[in-house]
Amino acid sequence: MSEAAFTRPITKTPQTDVPEKLSELKTLAYNLRWTWHPETQDLFSQIDTKAWSVHHNAVKLLQDTPVERFEELANDAGFMEAYHNVRKALQTDLSRKTWLESKYSRYADQLVVYLCAEFALHESLPIYSGGLGILAGDHTKSASDIGLPFIGVGLMYRNGYFKQEIDGNGHQKNIYPSHDFNQLAVQEIVDADGKPVTVTVELSDGTVEVKAWLCEVGRSLLILLDTDFDANSEKYRSITHQLYGGDRRMRISQEIVLGIGGVRMLEKLQIKPSVWHMNEGHVAFSLFERIKRLMEEHELSFEEAAEVVTGSTVFTTHTPVPAGNEAFSLPLVDEFFTAYCQELGISITDMLSLGLLEDELGNKFFSMTILALRLSCKANGVSKLHGIVSQKMWSHLWENVPALENPITSITNGIHAQTWIAPEIAALYDKSLSSDWRQNLGNTDFWQEVKSIPDAALESTSQLLKNRFIAFVRTRLKQQYKRNGFNEQRIQAIDSWLDPKALTIGFARRFATYKRATLMFSDLKRLDKIINDPAKPVQFIFAGKAHPADTEGQALIKRIWEMSQKPEFLGKIIILENYDMEVGRQLVQGVDVWLNNPRRPQEASGTSGQKVPINGGLNFSVLDGWWPEAYDGTNGWEIGKEKDYVDDKRQDKDDVISLYENLEKEIVPKYYGTEGNREAWFSAVKSSIATVTPVFNTEVMVCNYFEQLYKHGIDRNHKTSDSDFAGARDLSIYKEILYENWPLVHCTSVDLEMDNNHLDVTAELYLGELEPEDVEVQVYFASTLEDKNDATVLQLHHAKDSDTFTSKFSLRSEIPQHLHKVQPQLRVVAKHDETNQTIELGLMYVKHID
Repeated sequence: MSEAAFTRPITKTPQTDVPEKLSELKTLAYNLRWTWHPETQDLFSQIDTKAWSVHHNAVKLLQDTPVERFEELANDAGFMEAYHNVRKALQTDLSRKTWLESKYSRYADQLVVYLCAEFALHESLPIYSGGLGILAGDHTKSASDIGLPFIGVGLMYRNGYFKQEIDGNGHQKNIYPSHDFNQLAVQEIVDADGKPVTVTVELSDGTVEVKAWLCEVGRSLLILLDTDFDANSEKYRSITHQLYGGDRRMRISQEIVLGIGGVRMLEKLQIKPSVWHMNEGHVAFSLFERIKRLMEEHELSFEEAAEVVTGSTVFTTHTPVPAGNEAFSLPLVDEFFTAYCQELGISITDMLSLGLLEDELGNKFFSMTILALRLSCKANGVSKLHGIVSQKMWSHLWENVPALENPITSITNGIHAQTWIAPEIAALYDKSLSSDWRQNLGNTDFWQEVKSIPDAALESTSQLLKNRFIAFVRTRLKQQYKRNGFNEQRIQAIDSWLDPKALTIGFARRFATYKRATLMFSDLKRLDKIINDPAKPVQFIFAGKAHPADTEGQALIKRIWEMSQKPEFLGKIIILENYDMEVGRQLVQGVDVWLNNPRRPQEASGTSGQKVPINGGLNFSVLDGWWPEAYDGTNGWEIGKEKDYVDDKRQDKDDVISLYENLEKEIVPKYYGTEGNREAWFSAVKSSIATVTPVFNTEVMVCNYFEQLYKHGIDRNHKTSDSDFAGARDLSIYKEILYENWPLVHCTSVDLEMDNNHLDVTAELYLGELEPEDVEVQVYFASTLEDKNDATVLQLHHAKDSDTFTSKFSLRSEIPQHLHKVQPQLRVVAKHDETNQTIELGLMYVKHID
């Protein structure tokens, strides 16, 4: 347990020509709080407007600016005033009283460590791929905003994911730039002598050295692990070169470095978390290293140490299809972990069984998701629908437990509002709303005030953003077309592409096949009529990357490119290359409508559409991921129905019909209005802002994580760790007895009567060596709904035991009339009061009552 949150590690910062009078510029540049603080961005822009507009990299800006320019700025009264204001704003933000201190002061020093394969904080720190990284970055920022002691642990990728180029034939080209870490907002972690802090990690064929870089994000910190330095061979240096690159041996090496190396680095830096959050299964090897440390340092058995680790760990799964979850072949895990298991004192068989997965074809794998689920005290999906999908997908881990009762819960993703909002929209809210919207991000009543903003003010601001977006798109396209050798006439024609007054629809995401990027091209004649209506034109802008190994995803990019080059669609269907955070911001701030048409229910959450409403745009989406929770009929549009299909072709056909009909009959007419009256459009826009913004943001989300997951993990960590781990030792013994005796548990007799609105039930159970307090006995009336747990559960009370070695339980209770038609069951569930475990244990005895 942590006595204090954490002490900032010692770091080494590259030299610059920044004079002493402006020395705090380095503090400002190395703390990525500037990425959501427009005033700090404006300050950097004043140093060199052109350089800032090209790179948006504060550290590189300071390194490249000559000393003469800094001397000019030091004598510029206007700049110095802005400099002091920004310094003060940072100091004030880092020292203010926060939500956590105000509401949960006794947890204000309890550290959360958050492990993730990628973090997307800004395009100038390109160590991310897509949605997982965006979510992790926004989570990190909001942790800072609410005052949660927070350290993220990831990898520092030399080449990042990849830079995407689309050639003149629509083929994706993958470019791997080599980033100079000294020009990024990270600082090397060193010891008191200025030498890099390193740890070692054993792989199957040798030992790799790992060092770390520190990234400051407001109050939060990231520790980013790196193997690309001289102490390692070229083979080992390449481990941290590419995100999601290489073969399976490279992937397991990366995840061992991240999981095991991350735990060792935190130990070396004397950082002691109160709770660990594993964001996706890539980081699950951390569990073994934490168990190993406890066994070595406190002489615990594997089972006892596992109870401590489980009690202080929460896990988030992001993948709604089994094949998308990280898994390795059993021989590969055996190769990499046999020696490690010997150190742990367990067999490789015991280890593999913790993550064993068998698919429908009989193939067996080691599943990182199953490992994480088995050794976490809380687990969640990232939307309500995804929580249900996850419960069903992993229901076999809790035998005999109804899928919708297993302990996987859900916390719906959100977005960091201040990162994604356009400055002009922020200024409109500052002017129009009664108080600071930044302090009311979770206040649904407050956001109703947007309905009083004049339509004309929203319209003029939205038009400004669209104009800027179209200018950005044209500039990017000219660069792309020039590089691809198009003639000057075609390049100059780009200046007339995209109509600033036309309905503009955006589609941007990873080009995976289930996202159905080309669905709208199912009927080109119908699409032609929609796009080329002279009175009500429509234009589409696409962006996204396909994984370098995903040939089907790359084929989608080529298809969109080919559509964009057809004469009838030229300049009206656009595909932008190199989708990153900058392109993402421009899109969500500049489009009128955000299109999302994945194959339901394969979208876990999807946060791109959540960024559009706060900027005055509307969603047009399949009812998947987060959208079923947000859509109310007034704040956007649905594609298809809230139903599941067994036939993909039937689903595609139904959804594309819905897509076209909504465009033709609802969206286009509402956008253009009647005789110039667009009141209905802006009514929908205001409803979208008011309903989405205060619910689907990461400040609300991280508060939910704290209250539903972190707080539980911190409390349970105390229970298992205090008094020399007495709680863990007792729980380990209890489980051993429980698992030995559970096969013996059964009901010897049950009497149940239902009369009018009353229920009387008496049951006698044989429990073996278990005590009555070890179980919870229930009368269970099953759910009548497929995707909602509306079951009724009534708990029986322990009565006087009989003389026949059985335990007696009884209940007399009022029940609703409709339950008379439901066949009841008697259920016995194992429980442990000290850790509030019931179904988490996965043990349930069921007897049908005649």
